[in-house]
Amino acid sequence: MTRQEVTGTRDLTFSGWIREHLPDSSTGFLASDLDFILWNWKTRRLMLIEVKTRGAKMRFWQESLFKMFDNLILIGAENLCPAIEYRGFHCIRFENTSFDDGRVYFDDTLTTEMDLINVLGMSECER
Repeated sequence: MTRQEVTGTRDLTFSGWIREHLPDSSTGFLASDLDFILWNWKTRRLMLIEVKTRGAKMRFWQESLFKMFDNLILIGAENLCPAIEYRGFHCIRFENTSFDDGRVYFDDTLTTEMDLINVLGMSECER
């Protein structure tokens, strides 16, 4: 089991501050958060995860931004840090909020909780 989350709830104070004080999208400025960076320091495997609930999908600009990061990390891992096994950027989309209240998709493919545990656990045979 992983260590319990420190807060248990997400404080949106800083998110509000960003929206209030930084440039708006009309200037070309966009802000996004990344939900999870999964890292196994023993196997040196790395994976990035964005989570969407209630059937939401990434907006075009967010998906484009994350694809750019995905490519940059992949190139960097292959050329600068070959000891790191980059397992990619992925999106988990819940039909509602969890496995208990609807279907779940991993990169737009219907998945099960056990399959997701195996993939996110970055075991030797899962890629």
